[in-house]
Amino acid sequence: MRRVQLLTHSYWPESTPPQRRWQRLTASLVDEGWEVDVVTPAADPRQTPAAHQDQGRMSLRAVAGPGGERILRLPRLLLRDSRMGRFASDAAAAALMVPRALGARRPDVVVATVPALPVICAGWMAARLRRVPLVVDMRDAWPDLAREAGVRAGPAGRLMESVVTGVQRDAALVVTVTSGFADRLAARGVQRVATISNGVDLAGVPELKHRPREAGTLRVAYLGNHGESQALDAAIDAVRTVHRAGEVDVVLRLIGSGTQKERLRDRAGDCPAIEFHDPCHGEQVWEHYRWADSALVSLRTDWASFAWTVPSKTFELLGLGKHITAAVTGEAAETLRQAENVRVLDDAGEGPARVDRLAEALTSLARDPDSTPISRSGRRWVAEHADLPALGRRYSALLEELVPHGSSTDPRASAARSPVDWDRLWVCVCTYRRDDLLAELLESLRAQRAPQLPRLLVVDNDPDGGSADTVRRLWPEARWVHQPRPGIAAARNAGLDALPEDADAVVFVDDDERAAPDWLAALVRTADASGADTVSGPVRSLLPPGTPADFADEGFIRRIDFPTGPWAFRPATNNVLVRADWFTQEPAFRFDEDFNFSGGEDSELFGRLQAAGAQSWWCAEAEVSEDVPAERATPEWMRARGVRAGHVRAKKAAKVGHGSARIAGEAMTRIALGAGRVALRRLQRRRVGYRDSLWLREGVGMLQTVTGRAREEYAR
Repeated sequence: MRRVQLLTHSYWPESTPPQRRWQRLTASLVDEGWEVDVVTPAADPRQTPAAHQDQGRMSLRAVAGPGGERILRLPRLLLRDSRMGRFASDAAAAALMVPRALGARRPDVVVATVPALPVICAGWMAARLRRVPLVVDMRDAWPDLAREAGVRAGPAGRLMESVVTGVQRDAALVVTVTSGFADRLAARGVQRVATISNGVDLAGVPELKHRPREAGTLRVAYLGNHGESQALDAAIDAVRTVHRAGEVDVVLRLIGSGTQKERLRDRAGDCPAIEFHDPCHGEQVWEHYRWADSALVSLRTDWASFAWTVPSKTFELLGLGKHITAAVTGEAAETLRQAENVRVLDDAGEGPARVDRLAEALTSLARDPDSTPISRSGRRWVAEHADLPALGRRYSALLEELVPHGSSTDPRASAARSPVDWDRLWVCVCTYRRDDLLAELLESLRAQRAPQLPRLLVVDNDPDGGSADTVRRLWPEARWVHQPRPGIAAARNAGLDALPEDADAVVFVDDDERAAPDWLAALVRTADASGADTVSGPVRSLLPPGTPADFADEGFIRRIDFPTGPWAFRPATNNVLVRADWFTQEPAFRFDEDFNFSGGEDSELFGRLQAAGAQSWWCAEAEVSEDVPAERATPEWMRARGVRAGHVRAKKAAKVGHGSARIAGEAMTRIALGAGRVALRRLQRRRVGYRDSLWLREGVGMLQTVTGRAREEYAR
């Protein structure tokens, strides 16, 4: 099952343009076989119908959405409805989206959508940490629109523009809603851009009947945002001009909310021809349109980016069949001309010229009662080009291209797996000067309750080869390999090189562990039942006497309580069965010896295996145990381990071509998010655990690597 994770600032049960677009696209993705997780803030009560506000509350648990998706909510910071207020609220939500996204099921692709700009930063981070493709869904022409709106002024504005452009270039795919903006992004260096226009689900849009009217009267309705972009000042001034002239009776009804609404009220003054109404939903929307003779679509034309902007309401109005009066330009004008009953004023200009053109158009429409007919031509065009269910199927096809499958997957990943042949099952142990612990492991392997004992391969990384006598005494038939060249990856590769070509499966286990009696049988049983390429099991860490009771609870010990089944994480060589053909057939996978002394060689290798299509499972019954040395059972040691994990993360990033600036950028993001989480815990007067500060410490480790101050844990 393919899985997509959507990060959005607005979702059901809110009633906003982004919500309407993505709620229907999500349902289409589910119909196309995707599992969809939506990460979103609690519903904004200002944008949510009263009857549904309880369904949008914050919840720690995922809840079912109306289209078969899962919704994972996070707190919403409600601030003043202004440009800065909305941005601060969106930034706070975006910071919380990353941990919420990482706590969900692992996706095959992450989609992040604007107009809330911080959300695409959260999407970038979630996709990077999950190592999956990122799709940026650009509903608006950012950062062009930000520059034209004056947001770019100052260092913060320049930083915002740089970040948005960087994320667009780094994404696996950018989806725009207009072809003009797609061309703009391509010219700017964005490698892959596709266009999925806004649209509407025609099944939910009624066909309105014509309202007979007398000559000299006209009702105009505007439903939508009352912001800077809509140029509603001109509409208000035009209606006031017509009203003062007294020749015809034109009434303008403005329904909605936005940062400019109070200012627009003041501009309208006490003019009786202008009405303001609160936002509405459902049947109330259609009632406003039934009241009207013409629906107004308005965008300012002095911002160049609006030449390739089409308001989302456009498609709903075309589907209704209602007459439309449009003061727009560019692609919006071209789209609206697809209907026969639209008056397009694409030459209205701005300022007094726009007011005069609107006043003239409204007066002309009012004089002729037959000038605002109902027409099905717009609905027919929407059915062919902008019906959201069909757009959802196109979106699914685009996402499908980003998910490795078919010929891009290694043939071994799709091969039918036979039951593991016990005669060709090998257990591989790498050891270094731990003879007593190695002896305990070998004794636990001898005690396995299994059809037969496995074949044993021991690689000694001690230059003196000190384990030979122990292995010869406890398991004389074992294959013992001496690898004097230091390094954990070098030792593991020596073991892989020693595997016979007919090996069926190899099990990795550490030399300081002990296997439960049914461990090996459980691994093999799960491999046979699942056909998986890797099967991992839990490693139970046994703390020394005197260790604080809350040590494990704070997250110092890795989680092992997964149920048996498909596993989204990367295996580790401390307890895993792997089909041996990944190592014996070409191309033969090997551990990267650049990780010899830093660690992380196993997650790096298994990351490449999974990218090639290898399927991983977890077996809860295949347990091994280890005694944690006293020097490692301390918060100080584990916190230092978190910094060293940052060293490994930075090294992996460099391996796939990420430059120092990009690695440093991720490091700073991790530090900021980690510091924020620690500060929040302290404000709540709650204990700051290991997991709370892990991102911060990993970020520090990444910065140390970039600056050449990383320490290699296993250096000799």
